[in-house]
Amino acid sequence: MGTNQEHLPDFVVGIDFGQTYTGVVWTNLTNTNLTQSLQDWPGLPPNSVETKVPTKLAYPLDGGSEPRWGFLCDSDDESHEVAVVREHFKIYLDQDSLTAARTRGVRDIPETVDEAIKLTQDYLRQIYQHVKFSLESMTGSWKERKVEFVFSLPTTWSNLDTTNKFKEAIKKAGFTADNPEKHSAQLELTEAEAAAVYVATNPQVPLSKGAIILICDAGGGTTDLGLIEVTSPDHLAPLLKQVAAVRGVGIGSTMIDRGFELLVQRRLDSFPYSPHPLSLSIGIGPEYHHLPEDFAHKLARGSSFLSIKHNFGTRAATQMVYKLPLDRLGLGIPPDYEHRGLKIEGGKMLFAKEEIQQLFDAQIKGIIIQIGKQLDWMRNNRPNDGVNILVLSGGLGGSQYVKAKIQEHYSAYPHPNAQNMMILKSQEPRLAVVKGLVIDRRQKLISGTATLKSRIYGVLCRAPFDPKIHAPEDLYYDKFDKKQKWAIMQIDWLIKKGDTIDTDTSKERTFSRKLQTDDENKKWDTTIVISHEDRQNLPSSLRQRGAYKLCVIQSNLSSVSEKEFDLKNRKPWQGKKYYIATFAVRVIIAPADLKFELWFKGMRYNRDHDPVQVQWDEVGSAMKPPAEVVELEGDLGIEKGGRPRDDEWESLR
Repeated sequence: MGTNQEHLPDFVVGIDFGQTYTGVVWTNLTNTNLTQSLQDWPGLPPNSVETKVPTKLAYPLDGGSEPRWGFLCDSDDESHEVAVVREHFKIYLDQDSLTAARTRGVRDIPETVDEAIKLTQDYLRQIYQHVKFSLESMTGSWKERKVEFVFSLPTTWSNLDTTNKFKEAIKKAGFTADNPEKHSAQLELTEAEAAAVYVATNPQVPLSKGAIILICDAGGGTTDLGLIEVTSPDHLAPLLKQVAAVRGVGIGSTMIDRGFELLVQRRLDSFPYSPHPLSLSIGIGPEYHHLPEDFAHKLARGSSFLSIKHNFGTRAATQMVYKLPLDRLGLGIPPDYEHRGLKIEGGKMLFAKEEIQQLFDAQIKGIIIQIGKQLDWMRNNRPNDGVNILVLSGGLGGSQYVKAKIQEHYSAYPHPNAQNMMILKSQEPRLAVVKGLVIDRRQKLISGTATLKSRIYGVLCRAPFDPKIHAPEDLYYDKFDKKQKWAIMQIDWLIKKGDTIDTDTSKERTFSRKLQTDDENKKWDTTIVISHEDRQNLPSSLRQRGAYKLCVIQSNLSSVSEKEFDLKNRKPWQGKKYYIATFAVRVIIAPADLKFELWFKGMRYNRDHDPVQVQWDEVGSAMKPPAEVVELEGDLGIEKGGRPRDDEWESLR
């Protein structure tokens, strides 16, 4: 599918907003260079470059100026004395994650989801302003140029309520404020899907038609896994098909940080605290310690531990004991501080290699379990096929130690559906998601690409009543035609699990509604429902288990003249006159987003008002896949007397 060059954006900017780091990659569609990554970040030393920037904010204690962000919040400087440093807030846009963290006693987390949204908004504002400054210095003003910002999404955000909150934070951060007519911001792919696209464009990865790739994107806060089938192995424009629903779990490098913090805290808890100043503490009995209350937290966030974590398992990190200097933490610890009980010698805290290894192994065990579940799915659903390649990406997935341990496991315990599975590390594991995001969007804009969606969406409607398939309580007599019997609360499914869709086109359903000749109400509701059931188990009615109201679309045809509707019963003996309004609802379903359009008489309807307004259902939009859902109960929308809902249309299928 080609695209008119006039409608192409001048630039596509991809943003991988991560739990610990954020990456930005951009492309100019007129350039043959697929992607360029932003590497000049505020706070870096002269002549230094970094592919990603810390997802971190530092708010001044006096509440005055703009927050510092990224590398300007160096955990080893004295910023904590003049500012409140906030990090790891992305995952808490999801209420379930916030509740679980609070239950586990995780410290320094947002009080509410609204606070997490505010932190996200403030951080993304800094990202936008820096991206704009950096790229305009190279390309000129963006004011009158078409710019698309595309964002990735963690798979653990499996409900639309969380993604809607994220979209609102993006908007308030200013990504489209400079020119709303020409600048857009949208959610494109999940992190696992984006990583798969990047892998498929790497000519070093041996691909063949029909090959199955298992993507394991292990980042800071989550690990996303997805089974992808190669339908066209062309590295310049690969085509991929999702085999099974992408899954996400709360496994990541931040859990290693927390494990290390607990390890340090357990040491401290073995010795009572002494109030003596650190500078006077030498020589005081070894049964006490004199370190600040937040010492363990600061050490786990310090650059020394970060370096150990990034290099663990490489040839550059073969020592049996790791020594972390304490005087760099900005806590006033003297460089000659000693405490044998805490294993502190010469101002350095000592850790055996085995202690660090155990922190990694706990996360690797979880990753192996999740990989095993994907392979088991293959055994149960596609027993004659095997996974050809396992690709590791993300900050944690890029660890050489992680790769070695996973390789070791499957060498010792090969899975029947992964007998010859090749285990590869992504070429640029930290940038795999954001580069795949931009490459995918570039390909869609230039040539078109098909992707797969695992969620199922439908429209609530009424259908001709059939006593063989409809329940008696669904029966409703048409008030304009008493001979016509309808079944109410029926569902017309727009897309089912396993359907392949093109995210640059839409799914459309045509509906009609009867109205009296003097009826001035032309604002009508259409209800979109969601399900996570397999296609063979999809409910046909909202009364049945497994279907939930997602949102209500209000279609406003108030400026349409009655003459544009179809008049029925023109002759007096035919009965009372009425009109039939017929229009189409188009649903544009992206892997991480949902958009709606109203079409009337073959044209997108947009006259003197906003033709479509969407009201998201609080329960339905928060609904997660079966293992995580709470069954929706209560009013199913039937009015007294068995009348149908006002948001049910007559299906014309």
